[in-house]
Amino acid sequence: MRPLRPLVTGLFCVSLVISACSDPAPVSVDSGQSVDAGGRDVALDAGSLDAGSADAGSLDAGSADAGSVDAGALDAATGDLGARDGGVDGGPLGSDAGADGGAVSDAGAGLGALSGMCGTLRTMLRSPAPSLVRNAMQFRAGEMYVRGALSPEAQRIFDTPNAGGSSTESEVLSFELLRRCEGASLVATETEVMYTPPDDAGANSITDILLSIDGQRVGVSVTRAYRPRPMMVTEDQMRTLLTEKLNGINRSTQRVLPAQAWVKQILHVWAVDEAAAGVVERVWPTLSASLRADTIVLLTVSSGGGFLYCNPDPPLGSECPSL
Repeated sequence: MRPLRPLVTGLFCVSLVISACSDPAPVSVDSGQSVDAGGRDVALDAGSLDAGSADAGSLDAGSADAGSVDAGALDAATGDLGARDGGVDGGPLGSDAGADGGAVSDAGAGLGALSGMCGTLRTMLRSPAPSLVRNAMQFRAGEMYVRGALSPEAQRIFDTPNAGGSSTESEVLSFELLRRCEGASLVATETEVMYTPPDDAGANSITDILLSIDGQRVGVSVTRAYRPRPMMVTEDQMRTLLTEKLNGINRSTQRVLPAQAWVKQILHVWAVDEAAAGVVERVWPTLSASLRADTIVLLTVSSGGGFLYCNPDPPLGSECPSL
């Protein structure tokens, strides 16, 4: 189990956590807490919003701009992008459409059992249109989130301090899902991706992981949609948060250096349950075309995955405790 992160306290604590790109400038929110607008996670806690890029503040800590990484990191991060074996071909999902099912073919062992759409993203990488793909992952009692249960590349993410925030579990499992479904290989961790220097043109947003899928570089930003039961995510909250995350993705695409530029980005949303996933599916099509751009939204509904959302980590196979 990873070291425990600080608990957010308060009798009526409400958390909505969504991780994506980040802006390192700290901001203040009405709750009186000092929060970091750079955190990849978005939390709604006692009325204070947390978001990633031009976000309204983050309770999960922010990330510093990775643009200061030395040149050696760039050499390591722009290595061989040859296509990996082990991916699974699947039927494409049309742009501007959701997917509730489809055969899954799991290309490798790992934590959790996959279901739903798998192996579909590679067909979308060169499309100029946005897409939404849905799948699910069920974590089972007896499994353990420990380094030895991860693939070697996921162990690298596990070992590497991220640029802020407390979403390591969701980022590690995001990579593992994409490795198993899409044959993805790791090109660079969050702090190894390099960007143009900060400026006043917009948020200094960054992405979480740089992957290769089918020999093409793909940026991945990871986010979590969660509120403790019996609370529910509202459409207004989700609209605000998806807007902030997608803005951050578009900004990081503008800022990444050419040597590491990607062909497309994925916003991977971990949804705590069917209700949260349904809100994402309803809100996403209502966002502007310029905001959605060509981003793929990968929506994964977790079961028994409380460790992705709350602290202390509950055992795999169980959810976060209710209020």
